Amino acid sequence: MNCRTVFVFVLLAFTTLTAGMSVEPRCRCRGVESRRVGKLIKHVELFPPNPHCTHTEIIATLKDSGQQICLDTKAPWVVKVIAKIMANQSP
Repeated sequence: MNCRTVFVFVLLAFTTLTAGMSVEPRCRCRGVESRRVGKLIKHVELFPPNPHCTHTEIIATLKDSGQQICLDTKAPWVVKVIAKIMANQSP
């Protein structure tokens, strides 16, 4: 093998290794849902702001489909749901 072949092989190996890695971390939610889906929610996860995302993110898993949707943190019904969850977690 000549040097050019080895160089191309090494370049392809590094490209393959980094293909699945995200170069820039970002928020989990690209869009939010503000319509009422309260009775369809199976599970709710709350992600506070962090160095990669300056927004509080609320991700709900739906009962029937298992689909995950991002909820609008400013929607009045979402604020009530989060307050209820926080009240239940307090000792």
